[in-house]
Amino acid sequence: MRFTTTGLEKAAMNLCPPFQIEVQLDPDKDLGKGRPLTLEFQQVARVLPGRRVSGIGHCGGRTVFAKIFYGRQARRYWKRELTGAALMARSEASSPPLIGQGTTVDAGGYVALYKALPGAVGLSHNDHEEIVAALRCLARLHDTNLVQSDPHLNNFVRSDGVVYAVDADSLRRAPQVRRHLNNLAVLLAQRTPEFDHEIAELWAIYAQERGEYVARMGSPEQLLKLTRRERQLRVRRYLKKTQRECTEFVQRRKFTRDFLCDRGHWPSLQKFMAFPEEFMTSGAPLKLGNSATVVRCVIDGNAYVIKRYNIKNLAHRVKRWIKRRARNAWMNGHRLDFLGIDTAKPVALLEQKWGWFAGVAYLVMPDCGERDLVHTLAHAPERLDELAPKTVALLTKLRQAGLEHGDLKATNLMVSDDAVLLIDYDAVREGDPAGDVVRFLENWVDDPELLEAWHCYFGTKTTERGS
Repeated sequence: MRFTTTGLEKAAMNLCPPFQIEVQLDPDKDLGKGRPLTLEFQQVARVLPGRRVSGIGHCGGRTVFAKIFYGRQARRYWKRELTGAALMARSEASSPPLIGQGTTVDAGGYVALYKALPGAVGLSHNDHEEIVAALRCLARLHDTNLVQSDPHLNNFVRSDGVVYAVDADSLRRAPQVRRHLNNLAVLLAQRTPEFDHEIAELWAIYAQERGEYVARMGSPEQLLKLTRRERQLRVRRYLKKTQRECTEFVQRRKFTRDFLCDRGHWPSLQKFMAFPEEFMTSGAPLKLGNSATVVRCVIDGNAYVIKRYNIKNLAHRVKRWIKRRARNAWMNGHRLDFLGIDTAKPVALLEQKWGWFAGVAYLVMPDCGERDLVHTLAHAPERLDELAPKTVALLTKLRQAGLEHGDLKATNLMVSDDAVLLIDYDAVREGDPAGDVVRFLENWVDDPELLEAWHCYFGTKTTERGS
């Protein structure tokens, strides 16, 4: 398919490669030589609606990584990209060279082409060696007084054993060491809290890379404090993102409803958006309460659990106008997943409303099966040694994130594919999670032997039998 710049902009998130666009490149660069060329995208890496599309393609007989800027401020963003590419080229960090720049033939967009790195792959948040490689690369940028405005691991790729810094658009000049340390903290905040124990070692590597002067300007304790602060800010930004249309989520808002959906589940759940009660009626009931009804159903071949937040009376309706419980649960589920805590992450939220006034709401979650922790251990007590460490690790992650579940019944822990998942996150909040362990242990007071085993796993003092 062949696109104009306007066509690219209108296609937004629906771009399906391969597709082509005609470009006119600067003759001073390696490509173009002053004649129009066809840029064919083979893979889309990222789309910023109304602003940019980037990905792998072919142009002038070469494989390139292409960025096309469009929209009202396209020229400004393109200029910033070219400035960043020049700064990157002069830095000590490895980076792919800019090999072409120009406009689309219809003059509606601006183009930047980089040499494609063979077999380039992103870095993993969980791989210590790759984190160290990214940190060293960032240190080299800092040595030339450059910082990334939004440092994250997607700004680094590995190709043929070498880690490269990419995304020149994010580069800014910053001679102050204070800003370098903040920049480092933002990168480390991309990882989940369970890896914070590595910060002392990472600081030592960064300080060694930068030299004695920088080493005296900071400390592991300072870096840990900065990292936790930046992670809190990152979580807040992400939770705002979960409530609007973006790369990850689809939003359909009308006067009578507000529907948010994970983009990957959008094709399956469009009918649910229009006829939610049809699925509530046909689903298998799991809970029939006054304030909430929970059913299990299959939609378009996918198994889901749907929780409907009921309205009991007028006073309850007014309360729901002030405290939107379903939306809190939607955000809490994404907060837990964002922080690396195993959970049944919600995939859709439907709020029925009348203008500003919210009514009945529906939360759609993936079906994790019927086996909660109580049911599993009742039928297979020999699995305690397998599941207890996973349960303890799950609650440890909650503590490291500074969160408490608020209603940690063992039936709110599901066993799915040998993983232990946290569900029913309506009451999750920031706070001391010590009460979660106490509430969890209360589940086993009728089984003194199992209660004592759980005390051993948690390292808590064994209570008297039967207490």
